[in-house]
Amino acid sequence: MKKLFLILPLAILTFGSIVVNSQETSSPNSYTQSVTSEVLGSGYPTQEKKEILELIRHTIKPRTKLPHHTHTGMQIALVEAGTLTFTVVKGEAKVRKANGTELIMQAGQTTQLTVGDSLVESSGMVHYGENKTNKPVILLSASLFDVDQPKTILLDPEK
Repeated sequence: MKKLFLILPLAILTFGSIVVNSQETSSPNSYTQSVTSEVLGSGYPTQEKKEILELIRHTIKPRTKLPHHTHTGMQIALVEAGTLTFTVVKGEAKVRKANGTELIMQAGQTTQLTVGDSLVESSGMVHYGENKTNKPVILLSASLFDVDQPKTILLDPEK
């Protein structure tokens, strides 16, 4: 019986941690298994609390291709470590390289994002990233999302 009292709280803590880290995903998928996200800060810009502003550190595992996806709000990301191959599938993205060069990426375009490069992803823009290296890619992102919408929507690339 004493073992049960020790194991049960540990199981609850472990399960609770999994739920928080999965960001409300009900089943494992390639996105949640390949990316870990740490919320560094968050808050509501207005009293109505209809939108949430978050600062998140995303770590993408080596040799990982993320699925096509979109976000329901605006996201601005900065490459903190590694090299991310970023592709726009639909819409456009604004990239600012560490040297100050700015690019507007259109559907079908791919670029390499390295340390110091930043990226603006508008709501509904379909894209994906790939870490083709043997080291993790770390992104810092500031996101503004509607609290009633999912933050990321995974898409079937065949559609």
